[in-house]
Amino acid sequence: MLKFKLDTPCILNTFKDHKKIKNNLIDLIKKTYSDKLKINDNYYGDLIHRLDWSKSTDPKRKWTKYLVPFIQKYFDDCANQLGYQEADIKNLWFQQYNINGKHGWHIHSENYTGVYYVKFSEKSGKTELINPFLQNKKIIINAKEGDIIIFPSYVIHRATEQLDNSEKIIVSFNINFNKILPDVIQRINNIKGKNYVH
Repeated sequence: MLKFKLDTPCILNTFKDHKKIKNNLIDLIKKTYSDKLKINDNYYGDLIHRLDWSKSTDPKRKWTKYLVPFIQKYFDDCANQLGYQEADIKNLWFQQYNINGKHGWHIHSENYTGVYYVKFSEKSGKTELINPFLQNKKIIINAKEGDIIIFPSYVIHRATEQLDNSEKIIVSFNINFNKILPDVIQRINNIKGKNYVH
């Protein structure tokens, strides 16, 4: 088996509409049906106090109807920055963590995923990614409230344990970046390839 490295982009940026929508979004999330996820095993060891993953494909939830017009434009802008025409949201769900809350190592579906840090303090559990080409080195994301990180869905990642009494609320998502921009196609048609012999 020939294994070779492909550089792949991740995006960490501040969501400019965060301050405008934060309070209403949190209020709507708090009024939403939720599950609790607690898995006490050595594989995941998750403790997520509230989430609505089971409804993640339902666009009619009040909080998603409120958020999507803002976040869709942000996702489309990110898609453009990466050479794609648009972003198609496939799943959108919230997760709330209280003390000892965490989400173990996992991956997602679709081609990109990520986290919108809706309520997040300096002591909140951080997102960690694994870089498989650097001896599985952990990449600790130093996000702040209002940031959004987007990364390829196959990247192994987790949310570390919430060690204080502060409440952490995130919105997670699975999206597909679709349709390559025409100028990107023109540019890459002129790039010479590198041969890998197997």
